[in-house]
Amino acid sequence: MAIEVVFFDIGDTLISKKRWLPGALDCVRAIKEKKIRVGLISNTGNLTRDDLQRLLPEDFDFAIFEEGLTLLSSEVGIEKPNLGIFSLAVQHAGVSPWQTMFVGESLTESLAAQQAGMQAARITDPEADFKALRKSL
Repeated sequence: MAIEVVFFDIGDTLISKKRWLPGALDCVRAIKEKKIRVGLISNTGNLTRDDLQRLLPEDFDFAIFEEGLTLLSSEVGIEKPNLGIFSLAVQHAGVSPWQTMFVGESLTESLAAQQAGMQAARITDPEADFKALRKSL
């Protein structure tokens, strides 16, 4: 069965230094166009969404991501790579773990997502990796 939900990390996966990484926003939009649900799993310390919004690019909009699939560590009280945040994401998605994917730059976090039963994709070369991800889904 195909991937039904893709969760992205924010920092150094979608965004770096208040800018979208090359291909990131286009990838998110393309995945949504394929009717795949899109969410976030991100470590945010003790920052609120308003605090985060000031640190993110002006065109970053949390509304791009499905509200119930936005898991910020400051809101859920669990940080990656704790398996609990990935399990919670799967629970919120309401599908089997293997129908979900976590996309991030960290090997440790990608392995943790896989331990939770999710598929994982690592972003190490944003432009090429986002292009490959778009084609694979």
